[in-house]
Amino acid sequence: MAEKTIETLEQDLKTEHAMYLRALADFDNYRRRIDRDRAKFGTEALRDFMSELLDVVDDLERFLNSVGEEASPLIDGVRFVHQKLLSLLEKEGVRPFESVGKPFDPSLHEVISTVAAKDTAEGTVVREARHGYKFKGDILRPARVVVAR
Repeated sequence: MAEKTIETLEQDLKTEHAMYLRALADFDNYRRRIDRDRAKFGTEALRDFMSELLDVVDDLERFLNSVGEEASPLIDGVRFVHQKLLSLLEKEGVRPFESVGKPFDPSLHEVISTVAAKDTAEGTVVREARHGYKFKGDILRPARVVVAR
């Protein structure tokens, strides 16, 4: 009778130990998934913020293009802020990509217009209306372009 109880207790111990190991593995998988989700959420939030910030960069660039080479304390200050903002974006992994002279790629470009161009192959980007940007190698914002027809 005592042997039966010892065997039962040993079997119960093995069952409980197996359940413990499964629970430990499940918790470890849960922790990893939560860490992965948290990192993904952080990256997505940063992408959204950087995308909004690019609208500010566009506004600054439109202003600087309109004033050309004029110099004044205000214009020089805007140039400084523009450069500082571009440096901050680059530090975070946001970089513009070149489109002019490259073939149109729908994953990188939004066509806003086409123009007849004698010296340029059909489907080649001839002008950027808005810069495109990548964030850590992925497209953050496509470039708005004019394409030769």
